[in-house]
Amino acid sequence: MPLSTPSIQSYYSSSPSKSAAGDGFTAEEIANAINQAPPSAQWTPTEDYIDFDIGQLQPGPRFVTFMGRVVNIYDSVRNSKNQRAAKGCLKILVGDDTGCILVGLWYASTEYQVHMGQLVTVYAFHLSHSQGSPLTPSASCAPLYASIFPERERKCHIMFHDNSDDGLMCKRPYGCKDSQVLPGLVTLKDFTNGAYDIEDCKVIACIKSIGVRKRFTGKNGSPCEVVGLRLFDDTAEVSLTLYGAACHSTSRWQPSQTVLLISSPGWRIDSIAKLSMNASTRLDIDPDLADVNWLRCFAQRLMKKEHINPTFPSGLCDDAESSALQILFSLADVDEWARANPTSTFTGWISALITQLNIVTYFKRRMLMSTECCGIPLYANAIVADCQQCKQSMNLRVNPKILGPIIDETGNLASGKLILSADAWEQLLGRTADQLVAMDLAGLTYLEHRLMFIRLSWGFAFSNDVGRLCVWTVRP
Repeated sequence: MPLSTPSIQSYYSSSPSKSAAGDGFTAEEIANAINQAPPSAQWTPTEDYIDFDIGQLQPGPRFVTFMGRVVNIYDSVRNSKNQRAAKGCLKILVGDDTGCILVGLWYASTEYQVHMGQLVTVYAFHLSHSQGSPLTPSASCAPLYASIFPERERKCHIMFHDNSDDGLMCKRPYGCKDSQVLPGLVTLKDFTNGAYDIEDCKVIACIKSIGVRKRFTGKNGSPCEVVGLRLFDDTAEVSLTLYGAACHSTSRWQPSQTVLLISSPGWRIDSIAKLSMNASTRLDIDPDLADVNWLRCFAQRLMKKEHINPTFPSGLCDDAESSALQILFSLADVDEWARANPTSTFTGWISALITQLNIVTYFKRRMLMSTECCGIPLYANAIVADCQQCKQSMNLRVNPKILGPIIDETGNLASGKLILSADAWEQLLGRTADQLVAMDLAGLTYLEHRLMFIRLSWGFAFSNDVGRLCVWTVRP
């Protein structure tokens, strides 16, 4: 077979492929040119900044720095096709015990995680008078305005103290003086009855429950979030509605623990007072006030009575079984002893009769297991359920309401007032909580009939800190 003759093209090298046209800069160099300011972790002051309290600040060009806590926040989003243009501005109201200032934090690509009560330090090179518009606070609330754009300007910066906040700095509200009542402070009942007309009105309220965070579309077509809170004090209850960026703060708050000082709130009086936040509202989280500490203690005492299924206190009954003194009480004796010695903790036994069980009823209602999260009751016929507010998986316990009234010859205990340990529930029902939720209706009906009107010995401990009988064992 004759050999093939090579073509003329085989004697020439192939021409180089055409590359995409460019200007000689890498993608990293372009990104650094657009975002001129260095990241927050690498930022160091290049000027001599003078440290001021917020109340000492004056308008004009000057390198200043100040520290305070976020007491209000709302986001103003802007749609622009320009790559270097700001995508929006976070209006942050920063306050300390000397006053408030409005900080306009412009952003392009950085997502700032800001929440209410957060400790921040601001570096600015110019302060101006606050603008008079519906989206800016009144001059009496925040007379000065600082506009910063850390992504574009190296001489301004904001620092968030998430890891270095000891919870003590900038906790005194504005206008608070020792041994004096905070000016404009009223109760929730007085606020509902007309005290909302007072200039610079203030209320102190504890969080009772935190609602589910909802999404909706605003008038400008942008998505927005809303969350409702239930607040209370020793006189009344109100609701508080948060919108936008302020909603992200609720995940850090705890019902019956977090206390809010709300200054100049928006309001609407209906069956209850409905509060909201406007541009001039100041929201202090757990401020350093004697009234706040009293309200928190009041909420803790109230929670002992109203919690649907409190956890069994650890360490309360550790020495009960090995104690040499085993006393048989009647229910009347327990009541008398607890009232006569309110600060003491005692253990013993009671012999009582179960008069009613609601196992089947709560199984049909899908409420066999229960707990409480974010101040909202959580029920299910399962060991684990997700909280609708914080989306966390919660471990559920046997619902104490399945036990009806328990009686002896001297008195009775109402349904749901006992706190049983996991071992006590297993001894009473003859099965664990996992086995209980796996049973069918016929098995639960048989169990209910079997336990009806049975007399048992209940080993208990009582402490005024808990406020209920804590049963650590149940024996026939």
